[in-house]
Amino acid sequence: MIALRIGLAALFLMVAVTVQTSVLSNIAVAGVTCDLTLIVVIALALSRGPEWGAIAGFVGGLLLDVVPPADHTAGRWALSLAIAGYIAGLIRRETSSGPVGPLGVALTVVLGTAVSFFIYCATGSLLHDPSVDWSEFGVRLGIAAGYDVVGAIVVIPLVMWIMGRVQPARERRVAP
Repeated sequence: MIALRIGLAALFLMVAVTVQTSVLSNIAVAGVTCDLTLIVVIALALSRGPEWGAIAGFVGGLLLDVVPPADHTAGRWALSLAIAGYIAGLIRRETSSGPVGPLGVALTVVLGTAVSFFIYCATGSLLHDPSVDWSEFGVRLGIAAGYDVVGAIVVIPLVMWIMGRVQPARERRVAP
């Protein structure tokens, strides 16, 4: 069962990176697109916990770092999404007495977007990336958070439902 869950998580991440870099990049507003990979990472973190969130974030971010048209130093998205996934998993752990509600999911997505966007921009500043512009950080963060919450409405319930279907029977009995 664990191999099936890992395979599904890898499939979700590969599809998310492919759609994000090929389709969603064409509907950017102010250079910002929906971060589908972050949404999948948050969904995996909310369904499996902080360890899964950190690992999924690292793998998804690393894919974003190496898949064309990547034009930045490799590892920036991996670090950003790993930390965002870990934090999202901690939110799941804090609310483990019951499922995370829609408002909790939306706030988790906004928090994950803010954390990943800030870390990505901060590492870009440290590495003297000329594309980092702190004067438009707030506007871009607002657009990214809005995009991600809209995308999360469709993606997170689907990923969490599928990941819940591949739980062993003994884990389903323990889960509330």
